[in-house]
Amino acid sequence: MIPVEMTDAMRRCMHREPTLRKSNANHNTNDTGKAPIPQRTAGNAALVEAQVQYRTGDRILIRIESVRKRLLDEDNLVSKYHTDLCRYSGLLPSDAPGVCKIETSQRKAEKGEEERTEITITYP
Repeated sequence: MIPVEMTDAMRRCMHREPTLRKSNANHNTNDTGKAPIPQRTAGNAALVEAQVQYRTGDRILIRIESVRKRLLDEDNLVSKYHTDLCRYSGLLPSDAPGVCKIETSQRKAEKGEEERTEITITYP
């Protein structure tokens, strides 16, 4: 080991005084160390069961068929837009699962056939 003469900077680093923390006014001295118990949430379900209007014995059947030149993946064939349009225009009283059943399908357009979406609504 090579002897090294200590400089003033080295001495200051070795004899550093610990910094004193300022007291925190928000510190709870009555902390028991136990974890808090979270409150339960209401969840995703409705709090009150909704009353369905215009409901008859069976559900309304909505068939949405997309005629396309290039077929989509099944998860990209979404009927939400078309169902909401029918609901907003008054063709459907509601799009709730108890009121209507929605079926989506697609087929490839034949040569020269235009792309389109066909919506068929069958009332009970």
